[in-house]
Amino acid sequence: MQLIINGKDTFVATGGREFDKSQPAIVLLHGAGFDHSTWALHSRWFAHHGFGVLAPDLPGHGRSSGAPLPAIAEMADWTAALLDAAGAAKAKTCWSFHGDR
Repeated sequence: MQLIINGKDTFVATGGREFDKSQPAIVLLHGAGFDHSTWALHSRWFAHHGFGVLAPDLPGHGRSSGAPLPAIAEMADWTAALLDAAGAAKAKTCWSFHGDR
């Protein structure tokens, strides 16, 4: 689905089902340089097991416009705006980190 978040066009994958804000929501956030497809199997599983899934392409990634967000605090604010735009009251969030630990 497409949402406008902070004035920018944003692509959000929903796991193959329409986002249902009456279900518990889960937000799947990819790491830098990736996109929603990082969560393809996870998002599909959750969407077919009682969750409303939001797996966005973060700004500047995949099919979303805008510049990449430079700070964790900005990503947190952006994620809150995503929930507002989707009509979700609250959600569980999963992050994907890639690279050296």
